[in-house]
Amino acid sequence: MHLKRLVAVAGYAVLYLGSATAAHGQTADSLYAQGVKARQEQHFEEAAGLLKRVLALQPTNADALVQLGFTELGLNDLQSARSAFSQALSIAPAYTDATFGLAQVEFRSGNLNAALAIVEPLASAQPGNKEFLSLLESVRRAKQADAKATDAPSMKKARLKSTRKQVRPDPIASLVERGHRLRSAGKFAEAEDAYRKVLAISPHNTDVLVALGLVAGSQKKFDEAGQFFDAALAIDAKNLDARLGNVRLAIWQGDTKRARALVDDVLRVAPSNSEALALDARISLLERDYEQAEQSFAGLVAADPKNVEALVGLGDALRARGENAGARQAYRQALDLESGSREIEDRLSVPPPRKWRLDVGSEVSELSAGRGTWSDSAIGVAYQLSPDTTIGARTRLATRFGRTDLQIEGRIDHVFAPPFSAYALVAATPDADFLAQFSVGAGASWRAIPGAGGVGPVFINIDTRYDVFTDTQIATVSPWLQAYVFNERLAFSARWIHAEDDIGTTADGYALRADLTATERLRLFAGYSDAPEISEGTLAETRTVFAGVSVDVTDRFTLAGSYAHEQRAAFDRDTVGLNLTTRF
Repeated sequence: MHLKRLVAVAGYAVLYLGSATAAHGQTADSLYAQGVKARQEQHFEEAAGLLKRVLALQPTNADALVQLGFTELGLNDLQSARSAFSQALSIAPAYTDATFGLAQVEFRSGNLNAALAIVEPLASAQPGNKEFLSLLESVRRAKQADAKATDAPSMKKARLKSTRKQVRPDPIASLVERGHRLRSAGKFAEAEDAYRKVLAISPHNTDVLVALGLVAGSQKKFDEAGQFFDAALAIDAKNLDARLGNVRLAIWQGDTKRARALVDDVLRVAPSNSEALALDARISLLERDYEQAEQSFAGLVAADPKNVEALVGLGDALRARGENAGARQAYRQALDLESGSREIEDRLSVPPPRKWRLDVGSEVSELSAGRGTWSDSAIGVAYQLSPDTTIGARTRLATRFGRTDLQIEGRIDHVFAPPFSAYALVAATPDADFLAQFSVGAGASWRAIPGAGGVGPVFINIDTRYDVFTDTQIATVSPWLQAYVFNERLAFSARWIHAEDDIGTTADGYALRADLTATERLRLFAGYSDAPEISEGTLAETRTVFAGVSVDVTDRFTLAGSYAHEQRAAFDRDTVGLNLTTRF
């Protein structure tokens, strides 16, 4: 990993030195400084030439695009100015100066309502900015004059209407800008509609194809997103934005390995690209290299304090390390730059992490043929040592035919990498009558297939346990598969259960289960099993149907209930269970 970064940095140095000799021996920074100076001195033709040379060297330089936009305004080329500001916003959606430039374009084009819709939020967010206030006042005065004009004689109205028709806004640029604003606000379906209208007019517009891929991916329509990115690459095989779109797609799908390979390929040809570096840091975060992710994001923020994506990433890295206060500060800085962003607001709405979890539950079973009742109650507490590791303890009090056993259990869970986690447990029952005197267990879970197109992910799991009873030992192995569909709202699992005692007696069975997320707070489950159960040190064949429901009463409390009907050779058993979980 570190070797790849060294190669990327070395490549950046070579490309940087190479570009420094371009443009008649002038660097992009030098050309940019000259262009800004020429614009400030109102030498607009000269400024436009210099800034276009900067963009030939650095096509994604948002600052140069904004300066070019204001230069084109000076030349009264409104269409070119709109294009420059729109391109800048496609690279840096939170770039306030670019948004202000578009407001000026709309104002000069006579689109007063559009100009007001853009500049009013800017002036509200920065009430001390004289330029924003001045434009806002000009737009309002123009609207007042426009309103008065509607009362003038019909000939005057006709002349005014004719004058307005002389300047027509560019429909493509207007729709693109609308799509960018909607995407920034988290209104992905509306943004997709705006971009599709552009695509109908300009079917080979790679910028719009990439934008469509991003909004499709944000809606978890991953297959469509990939098709849009591939369509852009079919038109321009070197399109950097489309290649970065595929990196994002791999991240959304949870395919960290593919995302790493794709971003490394991009960094080999564009080692200084801030978006690629931000995605590289994001992948480090997914790889649970939190320290590296934090350093990378912090470096990007130091280079560009207005880099919203880097600020959000820094907050995510700090939150992953348990530094919630620092994370919230980074999110607030990002929200100041991108006011109204649903993605950032959602992060700020997340309460501080609750590292403790308490589970209290009880089951009561009624046996047939007058055999009485069983009960099984448990209290468990767990603590999150780190984002990857949780430890817990549990006590279980069970009664069978008038006898009572108390079992104590300890457990540790650890996430080794995003697709793989494992656990281990040990339990003991002093003076056991029917539970195991001593038990050890372990298990693992591997996300074998990431989710895509509403299907998946798919997990392969295994649970193992070894129980020592007074006069026998029983080993149980249970591999199982779990698959999700409908954007993880419905899950199916199938489990094979194999048990064997110390004299070679074996039993095999299976269990099937479905889990449905009905609403954000309500979940249902149901299933059937035909499998062996360990009862007082012996293997009993059972057939069971079961169902249950859980409700998040609040963000801290979850209440769950269940029912099961079990049949075995000796008796039938009906079980009702209730469980309360709280997090603090």
